[in-house]
Amino acid sequence: MLDVSVLPAFLVAVLVILVTPGPDMAFMIATGINQGRGAAVRGAFGVTSAMTLWVLVAATGLGVALTQLPAALDAIRIAGAGYLLFLAVTTWRNAGAAIAEAHTVPDVFRRGFLVNLTNPKIALFFVAFLPQFLGSTGEHPFGQILMLGLLLQLTGLVTDIAIGSAAGVFRDAVLGRRRVRLALDATAGTVYGALAALLLVGVARG
Repeated sequence: MLDVSVLPAFLVAVLVILVTPGPDMAFMIATGINQGRGAAVRGAFGVTSAMTLWVLVAATGLGVALTQLPAALDAIRIAGAGYLLFLAVTTWRNAGAAIAEAHTVPDVFRRGFLVNLTNPKIALFFVAFLPQFLGSTGEHPFGQILMLGLLLQLTGLVTDIAIGSAAGVFRDAVLGRRRVRLALDATAGTVYGALAALLLVGVARG
């Protein structure tokens, strides 16, 4: 039996997690600026698809096991930092590239998927925070977790599309200004690098 009484509090928590800056938001803004609204939409679906795996991790009880293994969470942070560093280097390398060259950038769906699969913010939400909203489901929370996970995915998809599309609109306004594009690309690369550094600092501090 699903417990819908937790939905108001859960949706508030979801909105907070979605608007908190992190790898997913940085990716959506950078994708919208670098490749436009169409690419941002594809990237948003990639980001959302990665949540499916985290939903299954939480629903099958693996999330509880992860909370007992700090090394596993550190591994997620390190993997996330590594991928963000890769995106930083790639973004810096292609900074200010001609618009015609933008289509050669690797598939943004895959990038969005990997960004959120290794996103510690999302991982911690599913393995540590989501269980607080099981309500009266007791020892059989599978359906409850699936419901909450679906809500998070739908809300996240709408939010990511909105963020990426807004960045794409801004991109359209500066298409002819190479110096502006160069600055935006360099900023995106720097943000990726900074987020990677923060993740590694978190691992170092334990």
